Amino acid sequence: MSEGKESGRQQLLDEMAEQPGVIARVLERQLDNVRRLADELRRRQPVALVFVARGSSDNAATYARYLIETRNHQLTSLAAPSTVTIYGSGPYLGKSAVFAISQSGQSEDVVAYLRHARNQGALTVAVVNDASSPLAASAEWVLECLAGPEVSVPATKTVTAQMALLAALATVLAGDTQCRALMPLPGAVERALGLRSEAAVLARQMVTADAAAVVGRGFAYPAALEIALKLKEMTSTTAEAFSAADFFHGPVALVDPDYPVLLVDVGGRSARAALDSAAEVARRGGKVLLVRAGEVVPLETPAPELALRVPLAEYYTPIVAVVLGQILSFELATARGLDPAHPRGLNKVTRTK
Repeated sequence: MSEGKESGRQQLLDEMAEQPGVIARVLERQLDNVRRLADELRRRQPVALVFVARGSSDNAATYARYLIETRNHQLTSLAAPSTVTIYGSGPYLGKSAVFAISQSGQSEDVVAYLRHARNQGALTVAVVNDASSPLAASAEWVLECLAGPEVSVPATKTVTAQMALLAALATVLAGDTQCRALMPLPGAVERALGLRSEAAVLARQMVTADAAAVVGRGFAYPAALEIALKLKEMTSTTAEAFSAADFFHGPVALVDPDYPVLLVDVGGRSARAALDSAAEVARRGGKVLLVRAGEVVPLETPAPELALRVPLAEYYTPIVAVVLGQILSFELATARGLDPAHPRGLNKVTRTK
């Protein structure tokens, strides 16, 4: 492997390794800010929480929707920024809370949408790694990721920091103002990062595949979205994410022995869907692989898996599953001789209007 590739791989590994510390820092230094925001949300009683984001941040937003709707019983929506930036229109947001999620805070369409919302009187929040960015300057409230510089193109520590911040907000709104349920998370992520050799074994099951499905249901679905994106970015695999419910309404026709189906299991109520999906893919002659985190149970039918049993609620285990997906993607890229830190044709900051 060339010196440049090796340097890129090490940079990415170093950034991934920072994630336990970043999450611990978020929970220590941002919790007071999260509590104040939770108080403001209770005071303002928005009719909906609207999330606007791109890329990995959009997957963090999908995770937030599952959190807020299940834990806090609040209506949520994912924004379509082009309604503002291309069509010059967009919805009325004055009675909503709008969360703009971004690593860099530089995407023009996300900034424009947040300004559109603030001009209408919406409560506006930026969840961002760069507190000096245009996005942060456009929001009333800023939740900082505190991840430090992220040089590698694939977002790793910034996206898990975003997820941790959003999990903390949902947890505080649900009444756990000290976020005690989240405190084991940094240790769980540390354990996940220690499974590189197991990830390399699972990666060998995918090394010849040009395409794959990544399937999850419930809280596993946002993790599936992010893992599929990392497989695309780091390994050049045409990986498509599906809800398990949607997968069996048509895409299951793709299943054959050369088409891996990576099932994501985050324990809890969604685990049954993951195990049933694995059994059905196997019945159809497909190649079943699993990424599993949380209070996972033994597989009924043995299959290759990357698994970490940790005593975390299903609400939080998608963050651990995302980290397992990162190391799986890293090991698959390594097996293919690729530089996962610098995917072809991509830059660290993507500007969309």
